Amino acid sequence: MSDLQMFENFQPGHIGFTLAAFGYALFWTLQLTVKTKTAQKHLLSTYTILSVLWAFTNIQSINLPFVTLNSFLTESTHKMLLALFLLAALNRTDISIRQLFASAKIRIVLVIFASWLLLGGWVFTALGPRLLGTLLLTVVMLALIEAIYRQSGSQKWQFKPMIIALGICLLLDFYLLAEAALLGKVNQQTWQARGYVHVLMLPFLVVAVKRIKSWGINVYVSRDIVLQSSLVLAAGVYLCLLAIVGYYLSYIGGNWTTLLQVVFVVVGTALFCTLIFSDAIRRKYKVFIEKHFFANTFDYREKWVELTRELKKVEIANYNAPEVCLTAWCKAIGYSEGALVKLSTIATPEVLATTENYQLSATDLKVVAIYQHKFGNKNWLLDFSDSHDENVVSIHRELAGDLESFSLLVPFYQNNQLWGCCLLKPLPTEHLKLNWELRDYLNAVSEQISSYLFMSEASKTLSENAQFIAFSRMSAFVVHDLKNVKAQIDMLLKNAKRHRHNPEFVDDAFETIEAMQSRLQNMLSQLTKKQIGNEPKKTIALGNMLQQLISERCAGHAPLPVLKVLQDCELYIDHERFSNILFHLIDNAQQATAIDGSVTIELDVINDTIILAIIDTGCGMSSEFIKERLFKPFDTTKGNAGMGIGAYDAQQFIQQNHGQLTVTSEVDIGSTFTIQLPLH
Repeated sequence: MSDLQMFENFQPGHIGFTLAAFGYALFWTLQLTVKTKTAQKHLLSTYTILSVLWAFTNIQSINLPFVTLNSFLTESTHKMLLALFLLAALNRTDISIRQLFASAKIRIVLVIFASWLLLGGWVFTALGPRLLGTLLLTVVMLALIEAIYRQSGSQKWQFKPMIIALGICLLLDFYLLAEAALLGKVNQQTWQARGYVHVLMLPFLVVAVKRIKSWGINVYVSRDIVLQSSLVLAAGVYLCLLAIVGYYLSYIGGNWTTLLQVVFVVVGTALFCTLIFSDAIRRKYKVFIEKHFFANTFDYREKWVELTRELKKVEIANYNAPEVCLTAWCKAIGYSEGALVKLSTIATPEVLATTENYQLSATDLKVVAIYQHKFGNKNWLLDFSDSHDENVVSIHRELAGDLESFSLLVPFYQNNQLWGCCLLKPLPTEHLKLNWELRDYLNAVSEQISSYLFMSEASKTLSENAQFIAFSRMSAFVVHDLKNVKAQIDMLLKNAKRHRHNPEFVDDAFETIEAMQSRLQNMLSQLTKKQIGNEPKKTIALGNMLQQLISERCAGHAPLPVLKVLQDCELYIDHERFSNILFHLIDNAQQATAIDGSVTIELDVINDTIILAIIDTGCGMSSEFIKERLFKPFDTTKGNAGMGIGAYDAQQFIQQNHGQLTVTSEVDIGSTFTIQLPLH
């Protein structure tokens, strides 16, 4: 070839490939300083040497890439060696080259590579198949790089330069090959730019060699990695199919070629974006991955860390444990809606917390009550969407056609007693089948979450006990003052026998009595008039006790209570304390009711349960006051006239006797306090 012919065949891209050849040669020399003898290091060195040959081949070639056999073999081998290096980087750190090639997976990959070299070199010799095959290999390598980055963990800082360098080179190849497959020819200018891009990326590889201590990452293949990598791979395959269809449209379209290609590309891109950005499709795809590629449904390490972080939000002082625990339950399984319910032996279930968009229906509470009666001591999780579960069928039979709004019922226990349950309601795309793995997982999660819930309940009790301790301490000072008052009275009585006819003594006596009265008034301002009796339990006729209470202790206030005994009964209980509690509730009703109003006491027995209702037409209470203040100890609306422990003490006493105290009220209409106690 003459000098003139060489000048005519010279192209600007040759300078880039020349620089790349020298750059890779220097990079290979730099690797000689690395003493590591792992498979990763050997494969990187081999890839670097082949990169030098690849660059010289592109310098000397005057034909289009992949047209000649030499060009195809060089390009394919170059990419295959890079793919082997990336696979090695995803393997053990200390694996040798012999151990790597002894792996069955690597051998399969080598067979696939060799088959492609044979088919592409001597069977599918046209440009189109060669481009599509190389494009698919490029997509696979992009997915491998993405996996390395996500799994590098704390080593990201070391691997970032290498990922940037190789990723940019492969992205350029992807763009070049996709365009070539779509248009049926390689863009010569873009192809020649590859040399310059490789030269610019070499400094990143040099930095990587200095940073990385060992060529390998101990990989834990998580679900997210499989999901993300497979999405990248699927995107590449989809674009390959897009290129194939567009390529063949150019042959059958005739005058419509450009129109058909544009419409196909736009429609295909819109469909691809729909698949990528649809949460429902992504969720179903993730479930498919978890079911068919993993033995476990959940990544337990990740789930447990998330659960621990969520439970750290429990604030004992603010009593937000039910809301936090419910959120933790929902996030643990991936369901959007739910409710937390506390159960009682005779009372209706108490809803502790619900998610924002979920309200329990009467049917839901009925299902919970049936579950408590039938399965309270069995610790069974029930999936109410499973129509083949005999237990679910039996509960649905009792509902007589009504359907619950939730899907999953998860019970939790305290001291082997059913304390409550969590009701979970998934969206259509969130539902999981209740198999053995999900049961074991939810049982473990319930044990962890319920411990925080019980801790919050115990904290409330401790806080209340601390307040009572403070009250007892204050009472000690009051008792001391009472002793002083008693001493004054004793002295006054003793002197009265001798000086009762002395006018000056009488005046002094009145002054002393007035001082004692003031002193007692100050003490009574700190205490309630209620006393807790220590008498043992005894059987009382409840109707007679109520009538006596009204006539002897409540007759001094208006309006006078009216007693209605629908069915009388006898009750075994602490008479004195129960009488004091009833007097407090009736007296409060009288104080809240105008003189022309009414206070009614109704007594009845239903299904071996005493129903005692105190109904007034007074000022009433708001739902917020009932929920937040009524039963809160030491919170009173009477100022210094009360201590705010009457309603709290009443509730505690009723609950200690296995009963329930409920309140319904409307402002300016009246209130109803209902006491339910088991007859036996």
